[in-house]
Amino acid sequence: MKNRYLLFFLLLTASSWAQQNPARDELSLVLVKPNIGMYLPGGDMKDRFGPGAIVGLDIAWKSKSNWQFSVSGGHVFGATVREDNIMRNISTPSGDIITEAGVFEDYRLRQFGWALYGRVGKVIPVVGPNPNSGLLVQLGYGLLQHKIWIETPRGNSPQISTEYKMGYDRLSNGMSFNPFIGYQHLSDNRLINFYVGVDFHYGLTQNRRTVNFDTQMPDTRQRQDLLLGLKAGWILPLYKRDEKAMLFY
Repeated sequence: MKNRYLLFFLLLTASSWAQQNPARDELSLVLVKPNIGMYLPGGDMKDRFGPGAIVGLDIAWKSKSNWQFSVSGGHVFGATVREDNIMRNISTPSGDIITEAGVFEDYRLRQFGWALYGRVGKVIPVVGPNPNSGLLVQLGYGLLQHKIWIETPRGNSPQISTEYKMGYDRLSNGMSFNPFIGYQHLSDNRLINFYVGVDFHYGLTQNRRTVNFDTQMPDTRQRQDLLLGLKAGWILPLYKRDEKAMLFY
């Protein structure tokens, strides 16, 4: 009798495994995608910042028909600020800022921002090892935000204290479009899963500060901020619970 039950359980397990076989079937599953991208700026963005990066996380649901729906968020950052004359009214002719102690403030300017999107896309299995891999085409819509991060290690310069930094940081945000085209790979053995491709951000942003302190004027013009880069990420696919594990515990 025990042998019959064991045989039944083994057959059930094999059937369950076959139903979740990525090598053969188009699967419905959740994909967790940590990612990083390197970008070159364009449009109005290139006048303010140099090359930068975005580190983010996508949470996607892939249907059996290979449609993908996802939400994503990413931190935008970079080390090069080209619009670096924002302190001209409060600095020395050499560009230095003097602290309360009478020494130079070792301030730094950085790029800082966020990109938040909802995306819809499709996996087209023209290449890859199985029906769940192939050409990945996506279009996202959401928010792009960036500003000039003013870093003050000494922290004792009243002219660029926390409340005054907002008058210089050029905080800008607005709606953004995010097309992506690349390759998605879900391996047959479920161990090597990744995606890579060309990522583009087209943001229609605007300065959100009432006035820029250095110009003593508001900035109400519509910006066109462009980012073009190469994005890659690891994929953690969440398959249905394997009944083989349930039977042995």
